[in-house]
Amino acid sequence: MPSSLWRQSLADFQHAVETRSTPGCGAAAAVNGCLGLSLVLKGVRLHRGEPQADRQRLVAEGDALQRALAEAVDDDAAAFAEYLEAQRLPSDTDAESNQREGALNQARDASIRIPLAAAERCQKALELAVEALSLTSRAMRSDTLAGATMLRAALDALLIGIEANLEALPDQGKRRELEIRCGELRDSAQAQCQRLGLAG
Repeated sequence: MPSSLWRQSLADFQHAVETRSTPGCGAAAAVNGCLGLSLVLKGVRLHRGEPQADRQRLVAEGDALQRALAEAVDDDAAAFAEYLEAQRLPSDTDAESNQREGALNQARDASIRIPLAAAERCQKALELAVEALSLTSRAMRSDTLAGATMLRAALDALLIGIEANLEALPDQGKRRELEIRCGELRDSAQAQCQRLGLAG
């Protein structure tokens, strides 16, 4: 990617998602996760009550998750761009075919690894939201719950993209292992949302 997607305006990012091959669903979902986590952290940051040490710890943990999740936006878009570029490589000779296949495999691995890490961060952020709810003033709890809903949606969207990419994974054992991991993340997200009183 020539420059970070975070330097674009919201309008430009939305237009790019709608009209270009990349950024795709992974980058868009990661942005949604970042916004959801921001809503969760807002309630913790702006609450004036006690205990302050617990709130400071949650903010620090949330900020670290936020930075990692934000990186996934550019990383996912870059991985998809590299996959598209690999598809355009020539394959007329054995050497070219091998080089193309190697580039495709590398890009395919990144297209799974990067959104999976982002989904895991969304799951961690949902755990943080559960803890944050009791440290957030009543007036801002709707922000926490809305943020958790956005994190759950981001996680689900990331897993949809991952599972689509798994279809091309030649290693059946690895594919099954990743499918199980996606199921675990879904189950955990559902459990955290139930703890927050969110249906589904």
